[in-house]
Amino acid sequence: MNIKKLMKLCLIFSFLTLSANELKVIGPNEIKGIEPTKSGYIFSRLQIAENLVKVNDKGEILPNLATSWETSADELTWKFKIRPNVKFQDDTILDAQTVALNLNREDVEEKSILRYLPIEKIDSNNDELIIKLTSKVSILPAYFAHYTTLILSKNSFENGKVVKFIGTGPFKITNITEPLLIKADRFDSWWGKTNEIEKLTYNAVGTNETRVLMIKSGDADIAFSILPISLKSLEKNPNLDIQTVKIFRTRKLKLNSADEILKDKNIRHAISYAINRDAIAKGILKDESLAATQMFPPELVAWHNKNIEPLTFNIKKSEELLKNSGWEKQNDGFLYKNGKKLELELITYPNWPELPIIATVVQNQLKQVGIDLKISVTNSSEVVRKHKDNSLQLALISKNFTLVPNPLGTISEDYGENGGDWGAMNWKNEKMASDLKSLYEKANLETQFEVSKILNEELPSIPLTWSSITVVSNKKIKNLKIDPFEISYNLTDIKFDK
Repeated sequence: MNIKKLMKLCLIFSFLTLSANELKVIGPNEIKGIEPTKSGYIFSRLQIAENLVKVNDKGEILPNLATSWETSADELTWKFKIRPNVKFQDDTILDAQTVALNLNREDVEEKSILRYLPIEKIDSNNDELIIKLTSKVSILPAYFAHYTTLILSKNSFENGKVVKFIGTGPFKITNITEPLLIKADRFDSWWGKTNEIEKLTYNAVGTNETRVLMIKSGDADIAFSILPISLKSLEKNPNLDIQTVKIFRTRKLKLNSADEILKDKNIRHAISYAINRDAIAKGILKDESLAATQMFPPELVAWHNKNIEPLTFNIKKSEELLKNSGWEKQNDGFLYKNGKKLELELITYPNWPELPIIATVVQNQLKQVGIDLKISVTNSSEVVRKHKDNSLQLALISKNFTLVPNPLGTISEDYGENGGDWGAMNWKNEKMASDLKSLYEKANLETQFEVSKILNEELPSIPLTWSSITVVSNKKIKNLKIDPFEISYNLTDIKFDK
C-alpha cells in the first residue's frame, strides 16, 4: 500500500472513532506549522486563537480581545484597551504586555501583515496597547483581524518562536499532526458565550473527491470547498445541506513584469484577450457571473469600478497585439520572434482544487493564439519562494482581498511600491503608489476606483474569475454561517439537531 492511500485510510479511521457530540470538519488547507504567519488562517477559522478585533458580515470592525481603540489628534498614536479577565488556554491572563510581546516578535515584524505598516514602536501601558506610527494609517484597526496577528500566551514562546499553540479561543488544541490533523476540546473558561461543541477535529483533505466521499458517508460533518462538478450527486442526498456563498476572492495570473516576455504590456493584454473567462466560469465553476471583468468582484462595492473598460475575450485583438510585438506564427502553430518560441511556464497548486483544472483550460486557450504554456502543479509555498528568488514567470493563484477586512490592507500589500508575495512582481506605478498613500490617510471612493482602473490598464496581475465557496454539511448541523471574509468558521454558533 502506498503512503497516500495509507494517509487517506488514517484520516477516515480518525473520523470513525469520534463520538456523536464531536464536530468533524474537513477542508483543503494543510497545517504548515504552528507559527501564525504560516498557518494562522487555520487556527483563526477554527477559533483556537483570537485577534484584537473581529469583523461582522457587513465588514464592520468590532471589539474582540481589544474592547475599544482611539487615535491621537495627529493620528500617529493609537491606543487599544485590552479586554479584562480573559484567560489563555494555559490559565494565564491576557494583558497588554502579552499582546505587545506577540506583536514585537521578529517573525511577526518580518513576515506578518504588519510589515507593510509604518510602525515606529509597539508598547504597552497598564491595560493599553500603544502603537506609534511614522505616518497615518486610517484603517489600522482592520489589520488586527488578520490571522498573522493572532495573540498567544507568553508560554507559547521560546526565544521568540512558537513552540506551543496556546490561544484564548473557545477551542483548545489537544493534538496536532502536521500537515493533516488538528484535534481540540472545548475551552470552558473562554470569555465568550458557551457553545455546544465539546470536541473538534479538523482534517486537511486535499482532493475534492475524497471530501465528497467523506461528507456523503458521514465521516465528516462539514466539508469546505466542494467543487461545483460534485454538487449534482450531493443535492440528491437527503442528509446533506449545501450552501454556496460569494467570497471576496479573485483567481488571477500572478506574473513577473520584469520577465523578458511579460515586461511588454501588450503581451500581458494579449494573454488577457486570449482567455475566455465566460467559458471557464460556466464550464468549471458552473456560474457565468464569476467571469472576472476586473480585479475586484461586484461584492467589493467600494472598489469595483463599473465605468472602466471590462476585460473581455477577443482572439482577434490578442493576435493583433502579439503580431505588433513582433511575434509571428510558424507551421507548428506557435509564435516565434528572432527564432525564439513564445513559451511560458506557469505554476499552480491544489489547495484550491479548481486551480489545476483552470490552468489546463488556460493552457488550451493560449495555444489557440500560438502561446506554448507549460504547467507545473506544486505546493503553494513555491509561489512565494519563486517570487523571492525572482524565478517565477507565471502563477495561477487564488487571492482573498479581505483577510484584512478593509481591502486597502491587502491591495497595498499586493500592489504597493514593492509589490507582494501574492501580488505584483517587479511592477511599479507612481500613480498607484500615490493613490494608495492618500487612501491610507483618508478613504476616497474616486481614488479607489482609480486604483481599479490602473490595474485593468497595466495588468500587473491578470484576473480570471471571481469566487464563491460551497460548503456541505450534515443536516444535524444547524446555524452554520459561512463567513465571506474567510476569517472564521463561526463554529460557536453551531447547534446540533439531536
